[in-house]
Amino acid sequence: ANVASLLGTHLRSLALDASQGHGCPDQAIWAKHAEFDEANDLHLTSGESVAAWAATAAGPALREVDIADFWPQSCWRKAEALPVISRLCHNLSTLRLRKAWLSVDGLRVMPNLTHLALESIRLDDENLSTLNECFPCLHTLNLIGVGGLKHPKIHLPQLKNCHWEVSDVPRSLAIHAPNLVYLELKCVRPEILILDTPSVSTLKLTIDKLGPTVQVDGLVNLKNLRIESSDLNSLLRLFSESRDVRTLDLELPASAGRNELYEAVEPELFSRATEVKLSPRFSYELMRRIVFSMTSYDCRSCLRKLLVHMPPSILTTCPFIPLVNNCAPSCEVTVLFHADSSDATRQAAASSWPLRFPDITWQWGTWQ
Repeated sequence: ANVASLLGTHLRSLALDASQGHGCPDQAIWAKHAEFDEANDLHLTSGESVAAWAATAAGPALREVDIADFWPQSCWRKAEALPVISRLCHNLSTLRLRKAWLSVDGLRVMPNLTHLALESIRLDDENLSTLNECFPCLHTLNLIGVGGLKHPKIHLPQLKNCHWEVSDVPRSLAIHAPNLVYLELKCVRPEILILDTPSVSTLKLTIDKLGPTVQVDGLVNLKNLRIESSDLNSLLRLFSESRDVRTLDLELPASAGRNELYEAVEPELFSRATEVKLSPRFSYELMRRIVFSMTSYDCRSCLRKLLVHMPPSILTTCPFIPLVNNCAPSCEVTVLFHADSSDATRQAAASSWPLRFPDITWQWGTWQ
């Protein structure tokens, strides 16, 4: 507060960090008041603490504010940071709040705010209706580990970039954002998933399995798709069929079993993609599936870039020959060997595979 008062109208950015301790907003461990000495209060998101600097001449001058509270203390006390900031920091364009329980009572419209990040937050806005109403001009929204949500719905007409990581508590998720171009969504198994985002070109989706109700009809501009799921096959069909998806990045959860891995992807789903990335957890096992299937089916591909992670092994024969055979001319294939692979294995592959496939541009690397 003293620094804010001294700098006054010259202060453009403020960062306060007391983020010690750990916790999850949907699994908060409620503490007793007696456990803390409030004489040494670290409640940075309380209305009083925020007003101490926001009510000075610095308040209207600030453009960026970043506050990380002390979670073991802030998790059991509702904070008025948002209403106070909306009342005193009229010109704020970027706001990031972390590790706090936030009230939205009295929150005012902030037409100048374009970037909002809430991380490890318990938010008293179970449907996000107040957030939608008071931050109508957001271009970037990051909601990472925000608890207190029941049926959240993002409805922001000017939103362009969104990163949303949701716990397994909300049973329905909806995003209505006509100008959204980049979406990274991590959820578990929502019963209802609605993506009304016709302008999205890049989608990164981490999800356990699809629920019974999914509406994604509006993804007409989808070009880049990354999926991490044990239900890859269904998700690929849902998001890539009838769409001009050019880049696929495929991953499986660490908990996926071998059967899920083996049945994850049908190779003909690659036929329209120009770039495919096969992740460490299923690259090699998937090769066996691709070898079998593509030997049986003529799956002519337009692949121009292929990235494969090889497991530690003594294998020197190319395990994805059918896929390479169906690559487009001058395809670029990047092979990443595991760090534990021997030099002999790498050298054998680097010397023999290019001879067998001279039209392919080969690149070599290492993964941990």
